[in-house]
Amino acid sequence: MVYIFDEFDKIDDVFPENLMVLLSDDRREKSQGIRLPLNRKASVIAYLLLRLALLDIYGIDEAVEFVYAERGKPKLKKYPYIHFNLSHARSAVACVVSTDEVGVDVQHIAPVSDRVAKRVLTDDEFEQFTETHVPDVYFCGIWTIKVSYFKKTGQGIAGDFKALAASSVT
Repeated sequence: MVYIFDEFDKIDDVFPENLMVLLSDDRREKSQGIRLPLNRKASVIAYLLLRLALLDIYGIDEAVEFVYAERGKPKLKKYPYIHFNLSHARSAVACVVSTDEVGVDVQHIAPVSDRVAKRVLTDDEFEQFTETHVPDVYFCGIWTIKVSYFKKTGQGIAGDFKALAASSVT
């Protein structure tokens, strides 16, 4: 199940203290250490979306704690059979929860250079990138597919983006 929040403009950058009690101790500490207000807000919202998903799907109503896999992929400490992934960008947060390994990514569409595109896209994808009338949208779509896949597999941004064709991701 995927949960998305994209109404950042409706929430103040300063969260009331009563929302912070909904976070686990480690997540609260992590959030308080984030300097940029927008990133702090996104971090808190991502965790709250996870709490909502866990309540909605499994009836779990607690401030869950994370443990981390070898490359940093978070897992639920008390519920290892529940898989999840979080992502946030400038104006959106996404949370996905499943009984299978999952990955999710959201991005803010921004201009991208040919140099960056060549490092990330396969040769066929780069050709389509150069031919489309909306290269930034195309790139963002391919990028989010690849990031989601690599987050699912636990590779994160260490994955070989250029070698992976987005069309082959399932």
